[in-house]
Amino acid sequence: MNTYPVDEGRSYLTGRLRELLLERDFAVSDSEFAGYPSFDITARRDDAKFIIKILLNIDTFREANAIELIKLASLVSASPMVIGDRASSGKLEQGVVYYRHSVPILSLETFTDYIDGEGPFITSGPGGYYVSIDGQALRKRREMLGYSIGYLSNKVGVSRRSISLYEAGSAVTVDIFLKLEELLDCDLRKFLNLMEIYRDLKVSFSEDFVDDFFREAFELMINRGYEMRGVKRSPFDAVAKEKMEDVFLVGLLEDLAIKAERIRAIKHIADVFGTESLVISKMNTTRENYGGCPVLNLSEIKNSMDSSEIHNLIEKRKSPS
Repeated sequence: MNTYPVDEGRSYLTGRLRELLLERDFAVSDSEFAGYPSFDITARRDDAKFIIKILLNIDTFREANAIELIKLASLVSASPMVIGDRASSGKLEQGVVYYRHSVPILSLETFTDYIDGEGPFITSGPGGYYVSIDGQALRKRREMLGYSIGYLSNKVGVSRRSISLYEAGSAVTVDIFLKLEELLDCDLRKFLNLMEIYRDLKVSFSEDFVDDFFREAFELMINRGYEMRGVKRSPFDAVAKEKMEDVFLVGLLEDLAIKAERIRAIKHIADVFGTESLVISKMNTTRENYGGCPVLNLSEIKNSMDSSEIHNLIEKRKSPS
C-alpha cells in the first residue's frame, strides 16, 4: 500500500528526498528545476554524485528514459538512479535494489540507508532475491576450516561449479546465502557500490541533430578541440569536455530572451555537479552571461583558433553582469 499522501504522491516523495539529502550535507538541485523528463534531482557530496529520477510506480520507467539517464550519468561521472515506491507486484522492499534497463532502483528508505553507509547487498532478479557476497572471504574461510569445495557443495545443496562461481563473485540466492553463513560462521556480505555504477554501464552515442544550428555548434566545438555529446530531455542540450578535464553543461539557444529559466537551471545544475556551464547562441548578442553562466555566439567560436581561446573567453564572462 502506498505510504505517501494520495493528493501529493510523487511531489511528496521528491520533496522528502531533497530534505534527506540536504540534511546529510549534499548539494542538491532546487525544486524549481525539477521535472525534466530525464531526471528530477541532482546531488553531490564530495566525490559522490547522483542523478535521480523519481517515480511512484517503477513499471512506468521506460527504456528511452533509462538510455538518457545513463548517458547523462556517464558524461558527468554521476550515478544514475531511480527512487520509487512500488511496482505492479507491490511495494519496494527496504534493503533491496531493483533494476530496470540496467538502472538501479531503490525505495526512499533503501537509498537513505545507503547514503548513511548501511548496505544494500540484496538485489531483485528473475526468480527472487539475490545476495552479493564476498567471494574472496568465502574461499579464505572455507580453506581455513579445511573444507573442500565438494564438502561445502554437499552441505549447502548446490553443485561444485556453483561454489566456484560464488568464490569468483557470483551472487547467491537468499536461502543459499543463509546456509553458507551458518556453516562458515562469518559475514559474507558484499555491499553494492552504487556510486561507481556509471563506470560499468555501456553507453552508445549517436548524434541526431535537431536543426542546422545544433549541427554547426557541434562541428565548431569539435573542430576546436572539444569532445561534444548531445543529450535529450534535459535543461542542457550537450556536455562538452576539454582534454577530458573541464566539463561543460551546454545550452544551445537561438533566442536568449525567452530562455532565462533554462539558463538558470543549466548554471544551477552545473554548480551542483561541480562542472562548468555554457550557453551558445545562434545570434550575435551583447549579453556576456546570465547569472554567471557565460554566453558565446557562433561567430565568436568561428573566430577562435582553438579551445584555449574559447576557454579564455569563457573565463572572462563568468562574473555576473
